[in-house]
Amino acid sequence: MRRLTAVLAAALAATSLLPASALADSALADSTRSRESAASTGASAKTAGGKATKGKTIKGKATSGKATFYRLRSGGGNCSYPSPPAGDLYVALSPAEYRAARACGGYLTVTGPKGSVRVKVVDQCPECPAGHIDLSRKAFARVADPGEGMVGVTYSPAANPKLGKPLSFRVKEGSSQWWLALLVIDHGNPLASVEVKTAGGAWRKLARADYNYWITESGAGRGPFAVRVTDTRGHRVTTDGVRLTPTTVQRTTTKMY
Repeated sequence: MRRLTAVLAAALAATSLLPASALADSALADSTRSRESAASTGASAKTAGGKATKGKTIKGKATSGKATFYRLRSGGGNCSYPSPPAGDLYVALSPAEYRAARACGGYLTVTGPKGSVRVKVVDQCPECPAGHIDLSRKAFARVADPGEGMVGVTYSPAANPKLGKPLSFRVKEGSSQWWLALLVIDHGNPLASVEVKTAGGAWRKLARADYNYWITESGAGRGPFAVRVTDTRGHRVTTDGVRLTPTTVQRTTTKMY
């Protein structure tokens, strides 16, 4: 297979000193992507024969498609995680499958010519069509020879993946008693909802941004907050004592399941 020219997405780093600036984060997150193989613009969305990759769902949940590989330059991609997952086993999805961050933090089981690997969804691949996933190089090597550049794979969501870690939270830069953005880390299944409340207050539902922070535009007060997290498999947990301390990853003892 002819290897395609690597393309590095260029973007400026965003600041979040004002709530409105957070709107730019999802577009700027592509600066973390560095292309190493055939997952490039235009031609990367095609097989060697020149036909566009189109994922086909099989057996109800598994998808038959194509995989390439890339490297995160820093951070955790469009999903805004502070760092790549342990073991560097991660995946970027097409916009159709990324679904405006609804897939973030979930896991896929990917099977290729050499075997299978479980990867965490941390990023979006803007140039990939549905059915084209972009793996970390280490994950790609588990399912195929990296020299292939692009291979056929099947992949499916992993239900209730084992994590071994409790939930963590990160309050975004620029958050205050008047505007709050909260990132949930290590939840296993994709999330369905996040709610916060202060002592004596009512639960306030947050809205998910496409860069994976959960936001209340009117703020939630000075904190500390109780946070209630619900995932797409129906698990719901509540943890207390999340502080209004931007940029700090706050670890808890609460697990989703």
